[in-house]
Amino acid sequence: MKKYFFLMIIVLMLASCTPTVQQETTPTFRFGIPVENQAQALIAAQSGLIRSFDYTEPLTVVRVEQMSFAEYSKFVGTSNNRPMDTQAWLIIYFDDQWQSKAPMPGVTPYPPFHGCVSVAINAADGTPLEVGGLNSGKIPECDK
Repeated sequence: MKKYFFLMIIVLMLASCTPTVQQETTPTFRFGIPVENQAQALIAAQSGLIRSFDYTEPLTVVRVEQMSFAEYSKFVGTSNNRPMDTQAWLIIYFDDQWQSKAPMPGVTPYPPFHGCVSVAINAADGTPLEVGGLNSGKIPECDK
């Protein structure tokens, strides 16, 4: 009985010496609310990126910046019917091999490419506005 009691004391002592591990909190984002910082913009951008491209991990984040949709359109060289004063987040990713997903069954996707992809996120609610490849020459990190 003494052995059992002694063993229980040792087990209890060891249990009390076990360090408590603090779990890191991962930034979260709920669609429908304003995107207030870069961490939320990166989370919101994932939905548009995953629906549009296959890619190899890890991605390199080249730029995360808030701007008007007019500034975004000028930067990427697109024109769109969206209100130009809409605030957007521009997220640019670099990867060695991107593969676009077919927009609909039976449509051949573009061939794989090396470089950068941009994602525009509506700053008001986090929804993707536009996702696409970037032409070379815009950002030096994309032309590696």
